Amino acid sequence: MINIEILREYDIRGIYKKSLKLKDIRSIAKKISKIISNINNPKIIIGHDGRLSSLEIKNNLIDTFRRYGVDIVDISLIPTPVSYYATKKLGIPNLIMITGSHNPKEYNGLKIIINNKPFFGEKIKSLNDIDDPSLSSTFGELTFSDVITPYTEEIISQFNNLDKLKIVWDLGNGAIVPIIDKIINSIKGTNIILNKSIDGNFPNHHPDPTVKKNITQISDYIKDNQFDLGIAFDGDGDRIGIIDNKGELIYSDIIFLLLALDLLKEKKDLVAIADVKCSKIIFDTLKNNGVDIHMSKTGHSLIKEMISSKNADIAGEMSGHIFYKYKYYGYDDAIYASLKLIKILNHTNKSLNEITSIYMKSFSTPEIKLYCEEKIKFSLLAEIIEDIPKHYDSSVNLITIDGVRLEAEKFWFLLRASNTQNCIVFRLEHFEKDKFKDELMKLISILKTYSLDINELTSFNQTV
Repeated sequence: MINIEILREYDIRGIYKKSLKLKDIRSIAKKISKIISNINNPKIIIGHDGRLSSLEIKNNLIDTFRRYGVDIVDISLIPTPVSYYATKKLGIPNLIMITGSHNPKEYNGLKIIINNKPFFGEKIKSLNDIDDPSLSSTFGELTFSDVITPYTEEIISQFNNLDKLKIVWDLGNGAIVPIIDKIINSIKGTNIILNKSIDGNFPNHHPDPTVKKNITQISDYIKDNQFDLGIAFDGDGDRIGIIDNKGELIYSDIIFLLLALDLLKEKKDLVAIADVKCSKIIFDTLKNNGVDIHMSKTGHSLIKEMISSKNADIAGEMSGHIFYKYKYYGYDDAIYASLKLIKILNHTNKSLNEITSIYMKSFSTPEIKLYCEEKIKFSLLAEIIEDIPKHYDSSVNLITIDGVRLEAEKFWFLLRASNTQNCIVFRLEHFEKDKFKDELMKLISILKTYSLDINELTSFNQTV
């Protein structure tokens, strides 16, 4: 029986040897063995990030899969986007990527692709309903494959001689480390690398570059040395954090807006997707430019499914996931997205701060986490969603595709349950500076009546 706490909406994740135990890993491998044996020749790719627990998890997966007759292609330590690339390059439709992503070092998990489709939602949550298969009479074959080299060569072929900029790269001691040198040598320019060693302890900062306190080091370097741009990655290289020439973190939805507008120059009938946490500015600006823009639930698997259903060309999340389908593969790749941004800046005389400032028309919080007990998270959110409309008049618009996004004429806010952490996610955007603080205080007064840790919210309020 797999611990149901780790069976999340779009991947499997938990604290290693507490909520995520080796018996869970072995049980998951058995269930996946049964699934893939029923749809195609049983073969699966396995990759992993640099976390301290990833090798032990990989070895247990491999041993279990082989006992049930599944052939393994081990692609070793690799960023998540490169593991997705491996399914295309090797022609194998099944993948398990072992990664804790942007979570603290004690976490780990599995991102899964089955039959070339993200394995998420009810498919994950119903794993316990699948009977274990019988042991195979023959062991599955274990082979190894280098996909870093072909991935890097393909990326380099699309981006070269972008030599105008001074860039600081913060690898965050994560899985992105093995490939960045080749990329940098290709684009030229002045490039400095921070935290260039794989270390699952993440000794320099937490591996989430979309949080301001985690980009202090790279921000200071930019300001002290007058660099044009900072690029930071999360632990497995699928989230991007961008820091401008003044050392300021640019929210990822604004970066997505720049990338989408740039792609619009090449593809006029552009279809785009942004998640429910993104600024109203993104939706309004793209719509006003003729883009067919759709709002999605948050989550890389959910967005990939929507990219397919809407035949979208590009998608983005507030959390730093950027997806290119047009002339690429449709998965979230922070390296590819960063090079697209570098190309934009390399062909303009404006700084990143100058380019983004025209879209800074509002006052907003970052993505703020309101922590609570995991077991009450969804029921607690349901109570809040029922209560929230009572505090506003009937003119507001309630969007309930993922939690509740309440939109009024001059502001909007979001409350949704995180599918990766034990928290409810909050964001507020207001288009009138003098009323931003008032609305924030109103929401604090509402939320403090619930069983939530709102310290992150009250701390932000003190900075306003």
